Amino acid sequence: MKKLTLIISSLLMVAMVAGSVFAWGPAKGQRMGQGFNQNCPGYGGQAMWNDLSKEQKDELNTLRQKFIDETYALRSEKFQKQQEMRLLMETSQPDRAKLDSFSQDLADLQKKLRDKQIDFQLEAKKIAPGLNMGQGFGRGHDGWSGKGCHRGLQGQGCGRYNN
Repeated sequence: MKKLTLIISSLLMVAMVAGSVFAWGPAKGQRMGQGFNQNCPGYGGQAMWNDLSKEQKDELNTLRQKFIDETYALRSEKFQKQQEMRLLMETSQPDRAKLDSFSQDLADLQKKLRDKQIDFQLEAKKIAPGLNMGQGFGRGHDGWSGKGCHRGLQGQGCGRYNN
């Protein structure tokens, strides 16, 4: 009886480990999107990035850093409002008027950030017209996008910036 229990428990353990391994699928949990490549899934610009001249890469890196610097205050303010709104929601009786105010402030900040991103993308298109300026390009880590490749400009693969 002990032998049978040992064999069955061993088989169950192997099945559980194998099941979790196979659950990840072909891309190791990475998002399979348009323009998938090994360096940057979900972002079709890595190959195009490699084709740019050093001057174009330098200009784009400078432009991207300028975008990050210019939007730092907006992103910080947005994060602050989100935290205040979250804390207010955790109280026993949240004030609806304050929540509406926070919501409107967040919408205004979001619009300002989108406008800055559009300006960034238009300027980047002037530098490198063929570069894919898809989702994730030039956005920082603030929950604003969450998708795409945020390190494509530096050719370091995918990840999120901690701006």
